[in-house]
Amino acid sequence: MVGVILPYSYKMWKFGIKKRNLENLASELKKSIARKKEKLCAERLTNGFESTSYTHAGQSGSKTITTSGGDTLGAFDDDHTREDGGTNMNNYVYDGTTYNLPWDYAGLKGAMRTASLFVDGRGNPDVASLDTLVVKKGTANHYKAMEMLGAIKNNKIPESNDNDGAGAMPYKILALDYLTNASHWFMFDSSKALSDKQGFQFVESETPHTDPVNTVYKTKEIQVSATTLFDLGHNDVARSWVGSKADSTNPSD
Repeated sequence: MVGVILPYSYKMWKFGIKKRNLENLASELKKSIARKKEKLCAERLTNGFESTSYTHAGQSGSKTITTSGGDTLGAFDDDHTREDGGTNMNNYVYDGTTYNLPWDYAGLKGAMRTASLFVDGRGNPDVASLDTLVVKKGTANHYKAMEMLGAIKNNKIPESNDNDGAGAMPYKILALDYLTNASHWFMFDSSKALSDKQGFQFVESETPHTDPVNTVYKTKEIQVSATTLFDLGHNDVARSWVGSKADSTNPSD
């Protein structure tokens, strides 16, 4: 549950707020909550590499948020367990030699290779068709993603003078404001990851709304607040997402 409360003196409320525009105040409160939700969602990606918890700093202080999934691991790991008992699944970007490739054409092909090795609960191929790239907005990765996409749409190999056709399909770019690491990048299969069975989950019980204005009788203080209620997590993310820290480290190190 996330809420914002603003206190005003009785005179400020009567002459400064109520007389002007209460709707603007309510709108700003809702925007504040929306920013909080976006930040919490982005933190799931930033802290998703092998970590199972992280510390979130808010107005009310710091809080430890647990991010482990059903297999007790973080969202991105090379040790995701399989129901059939086979070799653990990996959803770090991996080209067969190097983990955590940087974002470039080789990294894109590494992501496609990683997704091609996903299997279902019985060990059958369950390939993720990666169609959406997630990066921090306004970064070198963001601009390179747009440049590479332009080349691919023109059937050219990105970052190359070769005239051969690109070996990757066009993708969508999801540029987020609140990712804190400019090097991190992620891809997912929207046909799976936006369902209620796989990928990151966002369940909202109460949309952002303003609460009734409260008056503290003893002090005549006026309190205005907005609240929302939601839950975050991930479900079977290893079969729909890949991620890279872009530092070429082996996750076992």
